[in-house]
Amino acid sequence: MKKTVFIMIVIFALNWTLALGQNKVESDFKKLADQILDNLDSFFPVVSAQKGIHNYDYTFTNYSGGSIKGEIEKLKKYEKDLVKKFGKANLSPESRINYRLLKSGLDITLLNLNKIEWHKKNPYLYVSDAVNGIYLIVVSEYAPLETRAQNINARMKLIPDLFKQAKKNLKNPPPVYIQLAREMLTTGIDFFRTVEADLSAKLPDLAGELNVSTSGAIDAMRDFAEFLATLPPGDPGSFAIGKQNFDYKLQHEYLLDYDSDSLLKIGENLLEKYRNQYNDYLAELEAENPTVDSVFVIDCITRNDILRYYNWEVDQTKLFIEQNGLVTLPDNIGQCRVVETPPFLTNMISGIAYEPPGVFSPVQTGLFYVRPIPDSMDAGQREARYKFINRRGFKSSVVHEAYPGHHLQFQYASQIENRIRKWHENMCFIEGWALYCEEMMYDQGFYGSDNPRYLNILGGIIFRAARIVVDVKLQTGQMTIDEAVNWMAEQTGGDTSWIRIEINRYTTTPTIPMSYLIGKEEIVRLRDYLMETDGDNFSLGDFHDRLLSEGAIPPHLLWDIWGLKE
Repeated sequence: MKKTVFIMIVIFALNWTLALGQNKVESDFKKLADQILDNLDSFFPVVSAQKGIHNYDYTFTNYSGGSIKGEIEKLKKYEKDLVKKFGKANLSPESRINYRLLKSGLDITLLNLNKIEWHKKNPYLYVSDAVNGIYLIVVSEYAPLETRAQNINARMKLIPDLFKQAKKNLKNPPPVYIQLAREMLTTGIDFFRTVEADLSAKLPDLAGELNVSTSGAIDAMRDFAEFLATLPPGDPGSFAIGKQNFDYKLQHEYLLDYDSDSLLKIGENLLEKYRNQYNDYLAELEAENPTVDSVFVIDCITRNDILRYYNWEVDQTKLFIEQNGLVTLPDNIGQCRVVETPPFLTNMISGIAYEPPGVFSPVQTGLFYVRPIPDSMDAGQREARYKFINRRGFKSSVVHEAYPGHHLQFQYASQIENRIRKWHENMCFIEGWALYCEEMMYDQGFYGSDNPRYLNILGGIIFRAARIVVDVKLQTGQMTIDEAVNWMAEQTGGDTSWIRIEINRYTTTPTIPMSYLIGKEEIVRLRDYLMETDGDNFSLGDFHDRLLSEGAIPPHLLWDIWGLKE
């Protein structure tokens, strides 16, 4: 009896010791993870503000040589400590996933700072930081206006130093980057004037100081524009990050198990697949020869009427999702408000777009950007706008940007308690989910009997397939900008001037163009696998809830998280 009791005590003590050791490992891992994220948040304050973290709204990234070198050394040490201490540690399943996400973040940040070196080749980086650094404070409602105005004023004072760093760092940037920077400088100056006038009217005690800081910022922007006009440009194709870096991003940022050569073949195959679907469906529609009823057009439609329609369509889409159980709407969901695209963003946003509130923001109001609407319209414009409303032309746009697309996905992400999951924003998930929603909503009867709308959906997917090809070929030096514009116009039937705006943006965001369709295909593959294995027990609504609750992480990682065999 005594021997049995002794053995039980030994086993209990051993289990207790193991539990204490496990808790210590988990605690140490969390401590290092917090240090890594705190460092990244403080070093990239504009990115932090975009995530809804406003602790550093009074400053900008320090792009000086010494600062960049110091940050690279710090990140390398963090990564070394992460791998050495926890690479083979007995972490919990959740912490093991967090480990992979943390390492992914460190890998890609080091790639950007130490290999690609955007701060040396992209003047648009500095202009974007300056303008978005102010804009994100203006549109966020995380604090009273007085507090936000003080941060705006502080950042305005730092803009001259930001552009001094730019002038020192930049050497022979790609011509397209110079063009993009100069365009945004022009609209950014107008935006700064608007901010100053608005804040001075609302906060007269700050008007004098704000005038001085804004004037200094605008002078610095004008000086930088003159600098760019005389800066010797590099080779037109020097924007390309190269095959090695592109492959690294695929494998370390998106956790994909293939390289750019395979991705190119995937893109070409998807382009052919969806073009065939489009042509087959078009032939069916032409055989049916549908008739179009004439529409009585009123002649008094206004700009505000159009904006009200846009916002109404958002509410109707949200209602459809709720009534059909396609996904659970979170409690206290933030508003998605349709607004016109700010002038300083028009050179980079050719159509519609969504500005999320930031997953860490206490206020979850998202902004849905649409093209500016003229204050006055002639008879032809009014007729076109009215017919657009009558046939509910905005309906499909809402699916991608608002419900159940970007806005709903960010609402889910904002409610995740796990800091690492919440912080991570993988574009394959974010854009893949939004594109997936377009086709899924059609399949669920959202468009009713208006079958021709499916052509628009297929056309959009064809465009995203072409993006994969262009993304790879641009960034690996297989295609020039002009070649990409002409090829994409030929493949998609798009207007070349609009496509050029798109292509210019692609040069600054390698792998993001491919993320839309690749992410969508990953989600479909996962869904179809579960539909087959779960059979009658499969619920589409439950799948969507489960998917969104994981956070915006690489979709490929979900197979491991859910214990599925590919």
